[in-house]
This record gives sequence, C-alpha cells and structure tokens, in this order.
Amino acid sequence: MMFMKGRTLLLLTVLLFTGSVTGYPAGWEKSVYGFLNYETIFDSRAVVAAREGTVLLFPDGRNPDPDGNDLNGDASFNMMVLSSRLGGLLTGPEVFGAAMSVHLEGDFLGTSRGLHHMARLRHAYLSLQWSETTLLAGQYWHPMFVVSCFPNTVSYAGGVPYHGLNRAPQLRVSRSRGGFEFFAAVLTHSDFPSLGPDGSSSLYIRNSSIPETLARLSYRKESLLVGATVGYQFLRPRKVSSEGFRTTEMMQGMQGNIYAVYTGTSATLKTQVNYGDNNSHLVMLGGYGESELLDPERGIYSYAGIRSISAWADLEGGGETWKYGVFAGYADNLGASEEITGEVWARGTNIAHMYRVAPRLVYVSGGTSLGFELVYDLAAYGDPDGKFHIAETENVENLRGVVSLKHVF
Repeated sequence: MMFMKGRTLLLLTVLLFTGSVTGYPAGWEKSVYGFLNYETIFDSRAVVAAREGTVLLFPDGRNPDPDGNDLNGDASFNMMVLSSRLGGLLTGPEVFGAAMSVHLEGDFLGTSRGLHHMARLRHAYLSLQWSETTLLAGQYWHPMFVVSCFPNTVSYAGGVPYHGLNRAPQLRVSRSRGGFEFFAAVLTHSDFPSLGPDGSSSLYIRNSSIPETLARLSYRKESLLVGATVGYQFLRPRKVSSEGFRTTEMMQGMQGNIYAVYTGTSATLKTQVNYGDNNSHLVMLGGYGESELLDPERGIYSYAGIRSISAWADLEGGGETWKYGVFAGYADNLGASEEITGEVWARGTNIAHMYRVAPRLVYVSGGTSLGFELVYDLAAYGDPDGKFHIAETENVENLRGVVSLKHVF
C-alpha cells in the first residue's frame, strides 16, 4: 500500500508539471526539475544515522562484549540512490494582485525508519508575491533552516546535526524593503516532529492547540548577508498521566539562530550558531524530560528542556569545473535547567559535546558532478547526572568517506 502511494505521488507530479493534465488557463508556465544522486558510503565504525545511513548524526558509542571487543567497532559500506529528487514549479498570472506560484517536490527517503525507498513529500506550497510582501502557505523549510545559509556538503542533509533539518506545514508572511527582510511564521509538525512519550509524533504540538511561532530579520548589503531567527514552541506531551488522570502540563521552549554569509570573488563563507531548549524536531542534540512531580497521587509532572547549542562554518571556493570546500561544526549539550526525575525524550543524552570536520572536492561537467568528501566525527560520551550534565567523557571517532555521482535536470 505504501509503495502504491509513493508511485501515485510521483506519477501525479510528472503529469501535473509536464502538461499531461489539461485545464490550465492561458498564461500558466510549468517546469519539472530534479536530480539522480548515486552515493557510495564507507564508515569506519557503527554510526547513529537515519534513512539507511544517508543522514549521518554521530558515531555510535562503544558497546563491549564479554571479551571487551567493541560490538560497534566494525566498518560498514553501502550504496544508495534514496536522495534522488523530483519536483515541479507552476507559475501563472496575477491572483489577488500578486504573482502566484505552486511548488511540489518529493524524494525517496521515506518518512521514518523502515519506509526508505518510499516516495515522500518534501515541499508543497502556494506562494503569492506582491511588490514587497510575500505570503507562503503549505509545507516548506522550517524557519530555523535558512535557505540562504546552509552547508553545501557532498553528504546528504547539509551538516546535520550541527545545522537543523526540518520541513513543516506553515503559514508565513515576509516583507522586504531596501536590504532588510522580515518574516513571521506559524507552523505545526509533520515528517519532523518532536520526541515524546509515544516516540516521534506530531501529536504533542497538535494537542497543545498552539502553533509553533517564529520570526526572522535579515539584512543584505553587497557581498554580506546577516540575520537572526527566534521562535517559541508549546508541546503537550501527555493528555493522560501514568495514573490515568487528565494533565494539561506543557513543555515550553525557545529556539533561535544567528547567521552570516560573505560572498567573495573566489570563495563563499557561511557560518551559523543555533540554540534550542528542545531541538529534537530539528534532528539535533537535545530534547526534554519530566522534571518536578507536581501531583504524586495523580502522577502529573512538569517538564524541562535539555538544551543544546551548535556552531558551524562552511567555506566553498573554486570555479565552474572544480569546486572545493570544508565544513566544520561543534555541538554542546547544555543540560537541563531543572533535574529530570521522570522519563526523558531526547537525542544524544549521553554525549557531552561533539564536532565534525569534512573537506570536499567536486568536479562538474555540464549537469553532472562527481563529488568526494571525508567526514571526521568525534563524540564525547559519558554518564549524565540528574540535569544531564556530563563530566567524565570518552571520545569515540568515525571516519566516513562519501562518493557522489549526481546528474541535475
């Protein structure tokens, strides 16, 4: 059934944007785009990753057998084309006095573990653009993902988990004037929800009845772009406590980033710093847990976030044929503001900090590129205390080699 749904999605995309579906009024323009991406991946040890290892997070911790052999110490090798992509863009005459466009895009990475190779919806939105104001409605990049400032790595997912990754159903309004741009957005969760008692689920934000709210201000002048994003999120992890009583307690948390892009004559430098009280929905370190037991008889807890911060920089240069670059990222577990006394739902709770260095080289010929990247990851593992601070650590390292052959159309 899932396979049939995936094939149907791709078929409808092709029909819609190649003109096989009739009924468009005069003045509409349609285009199809995408790429086929063949990847070969080698890891020197077991890693924590998503989508058959395509989305690399960090090296898995040591797991000794009775003889002391690390069960996670073996190398692995894989080949895949899951990130191959197909999309369509439909533009037309004015609607409500604005230029209108419709965007639909998918790939084959699925929406969760075990559903790889299944077609999934990446972007699906309608945009209305006036002279200085733009309205976007549909599924698009989460505002913490800055389209003008993300790492251009060979590896899929562009610097995750140092850089956030999330697409979400949303309504956003942006306004540009001079070199400034401001936008505000409200959104819910879909393929990238927060962690919680029922695993990864959009129920927590839906049950809060409050959309996630974010805003961004950026300024561009000549070769420099700077900006900042800030947002706030309400989650209702449980509607019923472990003792069977109604609970309305919320997990509340802020998130934000600052970023800059400098475009020189021979190279481009991008950098960003991210912070969050609960970054699990951004595929980053952190999450939250049950802190104070407010009502022992009814089993009702309050919640506290396990905070994290990350910083990264990406330098890319070269010409039309040869491109080179290097990505460097660092992430730190800041722990919780209150002691976690109950359950916890978070990513990397036994990691104090981690970093990545990834040089790359790409050869481009027409619409085809051959890319090679080495990804060195180090994660400092340890035992967390009640606030998920980690003192004594042991470093675990992984070296990933990636070869990508991609054709863009």
